[in-house]
Amino acid sequence: MNKPFVDNFAVHSYDTDMNAVLSLQNVVKYYMETAIDHTCSAGYGIDRLVKVNRGWVVLNWVIKMNDYPKLKNNIKISTWAHHGSTLQAERFFKMEDESGHLFSEAASRWAFLDLEKRHPVRFSHEMDEAYCCDIEPPFDPGNYGLPRENEQNLVSEKILAVRRSETDTNGHANNVRYVEWALDEVPDDIYINYAAEEIRVLYRKECTYGDKGTVKTYIIEDNGKKLIISLINDEAGKNLCKISVFFCKKS
Repeated sequence: MNKPFVDNFAVHSYDTDMNAVLSLQNVVKYYMETAIDHTCSAGYGIDRLVKVNRGWVVLNWVIKMNDYPKLKNNIKISTWAHHGSTLQAERFFKMEDESGHLFSEAASRWAFLDLEKRHPVRFSHEMDEAYCCDIEPPFDPGNYGLPRENEQNLVSEKILAVRRSETDTNGHANNVRYVEWALDEVPDDIYINYAAEEIRVLYRKECTYGDKGTVKTYIIEDNGKKLIISLINDEAGKNLCKISVFFCKKS
């Protein structure tokens, strides 16, 4: 039976926020990097897959934050996948320090794509066996659903244009950028005085350099917490990505 793949990181200053802790968007980035490193370790690196026009695309995130790593902390991230359908896969994560203190846990859902046609394709039994192990998920993500927005809770709508620096190896906006665009529109009072304890992301459609759209931000009060819902839409109003973040008051 496979064991979880483990990656190690040191938290650098350029990955921290104004409080010198790892920023939420970089939590997502570290998880993405760990997933990529795992695929390489399993023998299915990006170069090998691209040669046959194949690749993994993340569809959903559910990330729960227990604490935030500080500047210069050394952290380890464990990741493992579960057996499922041969069109989609679930991947799970844990982020801890060297003593085992838990910072974060995550669940994610991925599709295996034909990169030319941009359609899901089946992956092999051998690939499934290379990634998967039988360790239980850290929590049950359910159907990866997000809370609904209501237009009466809309607080801002900002025009967005995808910059060259925001694209990655396939020419599309990097997955982490959507989270950055959403968090940049969180009002200062919430960003400064509250801490994110859960983020959910649903990726629906890709965008590329030069594409334009909007970021619509909604705020909902929920038992003393702040729920921020962000809709990132294209110029025609079609949703590219939906993100929800629960913020709780800092102690």
